[in-house]
Amino acid sequence: MRHLGFEKLLASTSSKERDLVVGMITARILDPESKLATTRWWHTTTLPEILGVSDADEDDLYDAMDWLLQRQGHIEKKLAARHLKEGGMALYDLSSSYFEGSTCPLAALGHSRDGKKGTLQVNYGLLADEQGRPVSVSVFPGNTGDTTTLMPQVRQVKDDFGIETIVMVGDRAGQGAAGICQVV
Repeated sequence: MRHLGFEKLLASTSSKERDLVVGMITARILDPESKLATTRWWHTTTLPEILGVSDADEDDLYDAMDWLLQRQGHIEKKLAARHLKEGGMALYDLSSSYFEGSTCPLAALGHSRDGKKGTLQVNYGLLADEQGRPVSVSVFPGNTGDTTTLMPQVRQVKDDFGIETIVMVGDRAGQGAAGICQVV
């Protein structure tokens, strides 16, 4: 992560929140668990000591996730500058996860890509460079159709990332057929 400059991607200066996010992502790679289980696992490893977050509890982790969400646009612009190029290509796909619970305002009945019929869904679109490196992620209500999520991605590439021309390749409505559109 340090070799990739991951910490600087999150924030140019060190902070407790940045260190906690790095710790959570590292833990997710090594031993994926809930936030509470992660803080318990941290007592069995030197990771929190190395990152300087030994005293963190699950509330601190949720606060760090709020901090990260506020920085999402800034981080995505950095990723786009690294990986997307004028006249290049981007990959886009929409997926969903079924939702158990009743308090998420984005959860809605929709097409279940998990095969869980009759469950609430949340959709998320991933924009990646031509090598598949993630650049941005967007979340949509579970009843949002695939085709209606493409234009917000096109606008983001143009307005937020400053790219006027790019070829976007996507999976058309889960049919396995690639759709190509050139953004001008």
